Amino acid sequence: MSLAGGLRELLRPPPHRGPLIAAGGAALGVGVSTTVLRLGDRASAGVDLVLLLLAGGLLFFLGAQAPNEGGKPPAYQSVLLGTGLPLLFAGLLVTAGVLGADFDGGLSSGALMWTSAVIGGLALWPAFARNSAISLLLAAIAVGVALLSGWAWLFDAQSAAPYRWLMAAYAAGLVLCSLALREPARRHAEVLTDAAGLAIAVIGVSGLSFSLGIVVFGGDSGLPWIWDTVLLGAGFGLVAFGALDRSPGPAYLGVVNLLLFIVVVGNSADETLFWWPLILLAGGVAMLVAGLRPRSPLPPEPAPYRAGEAPLAARAEDEDIVVRVRDDS
Repeated sequence: MSLAGGLRELLRPPPHRGPLIAAGGAALGVGVSTTVLRLGDRASAGVDLVLLLLAGGLLFFLGAQAPNEGGKPPAYQSVLLGTGLPLLFAGLLVTAGVLGADFDGGLSSGALMWTSAVIGGLALWPAFARNSAISLLLAAIAVGVALLSGWAWLFDAQSAAPYRWLMAAYAAGLVLCSLALREPARRHAEVLTDAAGLAIAVIGVSGLSFSLGIVVFGGDSGLPWIWDTVLLGAGFGLVAFGALDRSPGPAYLGVVNLLLFIVVVGNSADETLFWWPLILLAGGVAMLVAGLRPRSPLPPEPAPYRAGEAPLAARAEDEDIVVRVRDDS
């Protein structure tokens, strides 16, 4: 066996030791993150880079090498991948700083674009090769970050409107991909729906700049009515999807979108009781009245057939079964 093959075999977790390896990986990830933060300026960026990339690469490769169990990824694989990929992302950001990215005024949009794109591409490997849904979710989030930062890097847009349209288009694309994967990979379809909900939530967060004094995407005040509608529709849609499909993730994200809608619209500059409250109050009361209206008694159940009174079609079917049983005997 070659050296590369032997190393790869060594880094393939045995299934019976998988939970122990995942627990060690989670402890290692927390330890490395704490060490990097505690060292701060006392250590060079090269030390942070080595710690993050080595630990993240090791955990990611262990998770990507873990064999599936009955065609499904084991739980310890998701822990390894969910720990390794964020460490790799942080390590790539440190690498961008070492290579000259300017982080003095915050995160550099160019550095954030290429690091997110690399992490998204890496996450797609176990997402499909190992059937890992958590990797697909992280890949979708990374691609969304790459899209936003890429737009900022290319056009230096100061208004929030282009970013909102970009996230709406991305969410629509994720929903279409989710529908395509619903039959062959149901769990993958669910996490793409989660990612679409997060993309819409970003639009809601951009509207908090006026409500809570948070500057997001240039600090536009409030949300225009069209984005209020998108936020509300996505919230109700995600909650309905989660309830009908028994999927907690979309339901939770639906609640997040509805809470964002409440905060943004409830703290709008218009202090009067206007369109949105009136529409929701009227719609809610109408649906409650329709559901609780007096019910007419159901008609009584028909009496059972007595001997010899069954319909001709039913008798013919029974006689055919009897004939076939006799022929078989």
